[in-house]
Amino acid sequence: MPKPTIRSAQLISPFGIGSLCEIDGQSFFVRGTGSWAKGYNLEKIEVGSLTDWLRPRQLKTPTESVAILRFPHWHFCPECRKMIRWTPDKDRELVRDDGSLPRPTCDGAKCKNARLVPMRFVAACDNGHIDEIDWYWWAHKGHEPAQHGACSRNTSRLHFEVTGKSGGDFSSMVIRCSCGASGNLEGIADGPLPQKCRGYQPGEPSSTCVDPENKKNPGAPKPLFMEPRGSSSLHYASVISALDIDGDTEKDGWEKLRADAIYQSTLQMAASLVRLQAGDTSLAIESSRAVLETRADEVSISIDDALSCFEADLGASPANVSPAPPAVEISQQRILAQEFPVLANPKGQNSRWLIARPTKPTARFALDELFERFVRVERLREVRAFRGFQRRNVSENHAMITPSLGRQQPDWLPAMMVLGEGVFLEFSNSSIAAWRQANEPAIEEFTHSHLVSAEALGLPNRMGFNANPTFIMVHSFAHLLLNQLSFDCGYSSTSLRERIYCGTDSQPYAGLLIYTADSDAEGSMGGLSEMGAPERLEDVIYRAVSRSQWCSGDPVCRELDAQGVDGLNRAACHACSLVAETSCTYSNVLLDRVLVSGDGRRNGRGNREPIGYFNKMLEP
Repeated sequence: MPKPTIRSAQLISPFGIGSLCEIDGQSFFVRGTGSWAKGYNLEKIEVGSLTDWLRPRQLKTPTESVAILRFPHWHFCPECRKMIRWTPDKDRELVRDDGSLPRPTCDGAKCKNARLVPMRFVAACDNGHIDEIDWYWWAHKGHEPAQHGACSRNTSRLHFEVTGKSGGDFSSMVIRCSCGASGNLEGIADGPLPQKCRGYQPGEPSSTCVDPENKKNPGAPKPLFMEPRGSSSLHYASVISALDIDGDTEKDGWEKLRADAIYQSTLQMAASLVRLQAGDTSLAIESSRAVLETRADEVSISIDDALSCFEADLGASPANVSPAPPAVEISQQRILAQEFPVLANPKGQNSRWLIARPTKPTARFALDELFERFVRVERLREVRAFRGFQRRNVSENHAMITPSLGRQQPDWLPAMMVLGEGVFLEFSNSSIAAWRQANEPAIEEFTHSHLVSAEALGLPNRMGFNANPTFIMVHSFAHLLLNQLSFDCGYSSTSLRERIYCGTDSQPYAGLLIYTADSDAEGSMGGLSEMGAPERLEDVIYRAVSRSQWCSGDPVCRELDAQGVDGLNRAACHACSLVAETSCTYSNVLLDRVLVSGDGRRNGRGNREPIGYFNKMLEP
């Protein structure tokens, strides 16, 4: 087959470092940044909202390739059911001159080079490691040497068979050995596997894996659990994203330059030279010119702006010279807080990477009471940086694995840049405050347990949102609107994304950006920003809200107290409110369409529902 390829937009999520991606029926593991080709393969990305917090690290995107490894190694033949361990050495032996990989095939005489299929299950631990399942153990778990004779791991020949009994569950899947021993997979998903974690990541140096919760046996490794090869719980990517909201102003350029560590070092040396020259700055400026030209090009400002900034800083007293900013942990909440006032600016924005044209909603459907403004975002640039990943869960008890996969952390993070368009809606703060005050008891009952659970799992900090009832309402409405826009503007639902802006209860604000940001043609067709015109958007909003009143899963969907991942949703299921994983920034959690369109009824469980924020627009 040719070289395995995926779209560049998928490299951050869902096929980021540490994930398993299936290409043409084959399964590959995306290796860490320490294994990627350097030099021309990596292109630097700049965006102010991220760059200021990343220093001294940088953002880089691969232009040619990334390192992958076939995993799992165990395959089986669909014809003869023989299991074959296809190691990386076999790929290296059979790789062609053009770098393309061979397709693993069975060498059985009757199989006629049948293509091998990767085993369906792998083992993973809460510390982020992934390994093969010990299939030899499962074949011999009931092995009696007196009956079947001695058997060696090195000489055994395994077969993976499916009997067709028991409806195709694990008890019908059998691992059979050439010695005559066999065992089914019953119980493989019920708890920890019999094998222990050895700190393995395919193709990477092995590390130690210690279970700190094991008080009886300190130093013992973490237990491993079975995960389906294509399961989304096998890889939870931690991605930080930012819109490029910087305008091309002198102030922005100076701030970027002052945030540069090399500029600050040059400034300090020049200040020492000025003191030796009795206050004369001419020599210091001239001797620093070459460095300033390089730094100006690095932060994308003119040399004249760089010289003006340098002269201003050099003429200031040492106490007033701006120091290099301290390293700050990247926070998605802070980035969103920076973006909101720019998108909500009543004058709009017209810069290189952001064109936003605001309009006021009309009184139709009472939208002028619910929203402050609609904004057509005709152009935007988004940068997504991959910070790491977790396996099996996103709670604080599950380790975050860095992109280097245990190797020495490089001074950059993998990232991607995409262009797109969208529609931004700013909610009315006064209307949200009135809605919450009028429905406080019901809203509290419907959201409290879910918000507490989200806090306990550490989701707000890890996913980048402020956990409060306003967020649940805006997030639920975002999914309803996203689904409706995919019908009305011609985009596939997977090419649309949400961006939720929600302040704290003490500093309230709320906004929603539905946008398309992709690396292919679906990112710039223009259809989505056109939907931002009030005469079009009003009808889309009405249809989205009215459809949320009923779901084909009702009354079960509407009346459940908890459903979805970790039970963090209420009235939200695949038939009404859930969207594709690539579209939702928050893993489809904290959703409840009752907060959008509820009418205050008492449901079948006897609970009084809150009146939805958009209920007013549904009144006859």
